[in-house]
Formats: sequence, C-alpha cells, structure tokens
Amino acid sequence: MPCALLLIALLAMNAQAQAPVGALTFNADDQPGEPPIPVQVWYPASVSGVNDNGEPAGGPVHPLPGRRRLIMLSHGSGGMPLNQRDLILHLAASGSIVAGPLHPYDNVTDHSGPGTDLQLIGRPRHIVRSIDALLAHPQLGPLIDPARIGIIGYSAGGYTALVVIGGRPDFALGPEHCARTERDRMFCGWMRRGGIQRLRPDWTIAHDPRVRAAVLLAPAYGVFFDRRGLADVKAAVRMYRAEADQVVLHPYNEDQLRRALPRPPEYAVVPGGHFVFVSPCRRPSPAMLCRDPAGVDRVAIHRRLKAEIRDFFDRTLGR
Repeated sequence: MPCALLLIALLAMNAQAQAPVGALTFNADDQPGEPPIPVQVWYPASVSGVNDNGEPAGGPVHPLPGRRRLIMLSHGSGGMPLNQRDLILHLAASGSIVAGPLHPYDNVTDHSGPGTDLQLIGRPRHIVRSIDALLAHPQLGPLIDPARIGIIGYSAGGYTALVVIGGRPDFALGPEHCARTERDRMFCGWMRRGGIQRLRPDWTIAHDPRVRAAVLLAPAYGVFFDRRGLADVKAAVRMYRAEADQVVLHPYNEDQLRRALPRPPEYAVVPGGHFVFVSPCRRPSPAMLCRDPAGVDRVAIHRRLKAEIRDFFDRTLGR
C-alpha cells in the first residue's frame, strides 16, 4: 500500500472506537528502604473521569469491562507521564490501559537522580514494580491481559524501556565514547564531571520479559549499549528520531541502537527538535518544551504518532 494511503487508513482507524477515559493514581511499593512509586493510570470508561489536562477529575469512574492490553509509559528525565498527555488519552480511549510511574529521584519536582544509579538502575525497577502492582490491583488487575504488555519510553524513558525489555547497559562505554568524540558535548560534559555515580552499589538491573513490545521516542544513553548488551532483547521495537534533536544526538543514540539491536527495529524520523515528542502546548509559551523550529507542526506530528503507535501495538500485542 502506498505510504499516503497507509497514513489515510491509519488516521481513519484513529478516529474510530473512542471511549471516554477514566483515571486514578495509586502508590506501588518499591524495594525496602525506597520511597513508594506514584503510578498514574488511564483506562476506557463509561463516562469521562479526566479534565482537559488528562488528570483525574470528579469522583471515581469505573473502567469498562474486558481484558485489555497494558501500555506502560516511562517519562523523560525531569518530566512526568502527562508530558505525553495526548498519546496517553488516545491509547486509553481506543481500548488500552495506560500506566506511568512518576520516577522517584528523576521527575518534575525531584532532580536528585540523573547521572546516578538512582536514575539508570532505579528507573527500570520502577516499571517492573509498577507492573507487579497493577496486576495485583483489585480493580485494574482483572482487566489486564498479562500476555499483552507494552511500553513507551521518551528520552531517558527510552533507555528505561530498553533495559526493561532485556538491554544490559555497560556504563564503561560512556567514557570510552567521549574519548573518541568531541561532538557529544552535553553527554560527555557529564561523563567528564565524574561519570556515573554509584549511590546504591547493591542495586542490580531489572528486566521484565512480560513486556513484549516497545516504542522508543528519542531514546537517550544509547552509547551504553553494544551488540552484546542488547543480545537478549526479544521484544518488538519501534523507534523514533527527531530530525533536529540537539539533546540526543542520533549517531550515538538511535543509530547506535539500530546497529546493535538483534532485530532491526521499525524506524521513523519526524521533523523538529528533542521536545517535539512532548504533547502540543495548549497556549503559546516561551518554555523550552513548547518551542519548535520554524515550519514544524507539532499538532500534525502528534496526529501521525498516535495513529502509528496505536497501529504498532495493534500488530504486536493484538487489538
């Protein structure tokens, strides 16, 4: 099918079978001594239970019955799940349960973890613990099909998703990479300030074979993965790169991962910079998250992303 016809078909499917969306928040237990993990969940409901920002509104709204696929979401460094608000609401309205932890130590109100194992080892464990808690949840657990679990990760969340599906990062590859190049200034500036800090030397990497499909949006920290580190990845992968990304440089991230993954991922490039994957801002703002290069239509790009990502999960996890 020609590309134009495929996109029309995807957009037509995108407009169908949209249900109201409900939402709730609960805490998942992390390992002893660690703070609980706030988890936000969105699901198809009989009446709407969210406001325009995607946040829970009004009283409790019961989910529609049925066994559904679960899509986990790992937000970017210093962010929150609702940075991908429009994608979350679209997937939930079209039948999925979508859940995202607010990663402890690396979120919009807590910046203590980036550059340390609190971020790089803690984040994948937050996803695994959140899945455990969702499957055990008295209201949501019976609605989740444990054989149909996927994940979306943006930026540092893309790294998180790779680890969850079996990637084994080698942090020694960071300094080696920076000894060979002067272009990757943002990443290598951090490496030259001391590299990865091990604040929890007893922590180990967590994987989750229950996650069978992953969408990576501008995945960061690609230099930590070589072929050996990604050899155990069996999940289906779809990866997106922003054409003008100056935060995550594609030769050392998306291109590195494409070469190293045991199976070539589905791959697409979209116009714009690193923050083009953040939901379109509702009003004009000078904030960095809201700025796009001239000629970039973030609303149109997200219309395309929603259709393509839903189609990917339909094909890999079942409709």
